[in-house]
Amino acid sequence: MPTDLEDFWAWRDDLARRFVALRIAETPACAGAVSNPTRPDERLAQCIWFDSLFVHDTLRTDSGKTLEIVQPGRWNLEEGPDFRDAKIRVGGELLQGDIEVHLAADGWRQHRHHLNAQYNGVVLHVYLWRAPDPARAETAQGKAIEGFCMEPILFPDLEAIRQTVRVEDYPYQTPSAQGRCQPILCSLDTGYVGGLLDAAGRERMETKIRRFHDQAQGASLDQVFYQALMTAMGHKSSKSLFFLLSKRAPLDEMTDYLNDVLPPGGTGDDPDRQARARRFFQSVLFHVAQLIPAEPAAFDDETRAYVEGLRGVWGGFSRYFSDRLIPPTHRWTLGARPVNFAHRRLGGVAHLLARWFLGPGATECFAEKVRRYGPDASRREKLRWIREELIGAFVVEDESDFWTWRFNFVARRSPRPLKLIGEDRAASIVFNALLPLLVVLARRRGDAALERRAWDLFLHFPALESNAIVRHMQARLFGPSERGKDLLNSEARQQGLFQIFAACCNHNETGCEDCYYQQASA
Repeated sequence: MPTDLEDFWAWRDDLARRFVALRIAETPACAGAVSNPTRPDERLAQCIWFDSLFVHDTLRTDSGKTLEIVQPGRWNLEEGPDFRDAKIRVGGELLQGDIEVHLAADGWRQHRHHLNAQYNGVVLHVYLWRAPDPARAETAQGKAIEGFCMEPILFPDLEAIRQTVRVEDYPYQTPSAQGRCQPILCSLDTGYVGGLLDAAGRERMETKIRRFHDQAQGASLDQVFYQALMTAMGHKSSKSLFFLLSKRAPLDEMTDYLNDVLPPGGTGDDPDRQARARRFFQSVLFHVAQLIPAEPAAFDDETRAYVEGLRGVWGGFSRYFSDRLIPPTHRWTLGARPVNFAHRRLGGVAHLLARWFLGPGATECFAEKVRRYGPDASRREKLRWIREELIGAFVVEDESDFWTWRFNFVARRSPRPLKLIGEDRAASIVFNALLPLLVVLARRRGDAALERRAWDLFLHFPALESNAIVRHMQARLFGPSERGKDLLNSEARQQGLFQIFAACCNHNETGCEDCYYQQASA
């Protein structure tokens, strides 16, 4: 059996050998089960369509007709087109029907949709890339279907979208039956299955570490930290915008300008210095994001005073950022509850920047915290330390802040204060931004002790809020048994489910036809 120091792939191959020995597989494997990790998954293309991650004033179909997306449709979790009940206007004509999404224009014919009556209701064929010479898309009835290529008008670019959009945040079908691997997983001891989940979670974390390492080739670790922090603060439809904003308003430039106007002396704990820094960060972020309404008619007195303060700060720095403004877009708040609007999230980010990023370096500051972490402590003590020293460092509640009482610039004042960053969001920041970055720092400096502590924190980190993939894979691997609930006792193991879904299930949510173990046993 592999040890916990070996990688996920060794666990996967060891489990495959056990499948062969027990002759679990019952049907032949399908071809092409292993996906290309450098090529976007088709599900990412579906997410791009659903959240309209492109510039809207240039939408045209392949035939040159104007395109307006009234309603992108609802996710179809059954057989057939990807989205049902969409509403679009093509050349001014309102069309209602289905949407089918592919990576390339020739996907329609490759998937033989032109012979399948289930696709007769499709009103638009959407794809990322054009094909060299694709045959036109048409239904089984011979009706031509308009095409729409997304890649030329993506906003931001495809690479930024790939780094920020989490496909697991979108709907997945609940499996109707247990996975083929469930019997063998139930036959193995808990230690083995737990080790597999830990190794799978670690491999997924290594993907984040590699991404941060690559980003750090052209930026400081604190800038990478800031970018990851911003991405973690975004709602699923706005993550790419938060990431773009962190590039348009880079940390080193903001802190350089800020230090020129802050009074000399003082420390990171100086309340007046922090208050001025928060106002500066809020002003720059809101203006670059173009989230401040131009017309103040709907402002009450408190809002008007707050906006005038932001504009007063912006007046001294606007020339540095005027060519970086993000075009206005509804995606900042699309699909988010008011308490999670981008306005409040950015207000909270300003607090964290003033709290941790004005000093000698936020990354190094947290590295020093983790160096004092006791890896030999009990699990209960470790969880308490994580909550108090790490998660607590990113919680923001301040009743003096405008955004503690507001959802946007025109909403009424809330009758009660609301945290700008609560414990759940703070935990996500620590797990998805801080921990992988600490491993990057440790490897850069050859600090084996720091890396060991970071990985120990990873293995003991409390489980974050469940999502569709966690529930999907828990049902597939463990069914209704309590064993799955007992095993999934950390975020590392929940992350392991994502990795298994990608590397073993090949992202197949409807069945086990593409299963890696089925291939190995065939």
